[in-house]
Amino acid sequence: MTGKIRKASIADSGIIAGLHAKCFAQAWDERAIRGLLENVNVFALLADNASQSQSFILAFILVQAVRDQSEILSFGTEPEARRAGHARALLRAAAEEAASRGAREMYLEVAADNEAALALYESHGFVRCGARPRYYERRHAPAVDAVMLRAVLPL
Repeated sequence: MTGKIRKASIADSGIIAGLHAKCFAQAWDERAIRGLLENVNVFALLADNASQSQSFILAFILVQAVRDQSEILSFGTEPEARRAGHARALLRAAAEEAASRGAREMYLEVAADNEAALALYESHGFVRCGARPRYYERRHAPAVDAVMLRAVLPL
């Protein structure tokens, strides 16, 4: 992975929302992202392509950490930047940040047909702990189950 990982600020809400729209059919808008980042229990990390003269966000992760548990709320990578290690680096950094806030576990849910994401999470010790039938609506296809995953921190 080239570039660097940095903590996002509320000022990054628009950038995160723009990338979220590239990654998800039901995207969160800037207002929704800003609302999350205004919550003291939520943090976001960005993979920033700092090697170029102009900063360009390649990936983001939004996490909520409360007491001994944390949850990945959303996680996305610029489509052209996938398979370059950005998600792997962000996942490790987010787990470290959540653990530093006292979290001992991390949870998330992912579409059952998202094989790349499932492989990433399972390679970091996440195990399946449940499912939500027909959770993810699809525009021109049947809804897809959500797979719920859990990992013990640190990863």
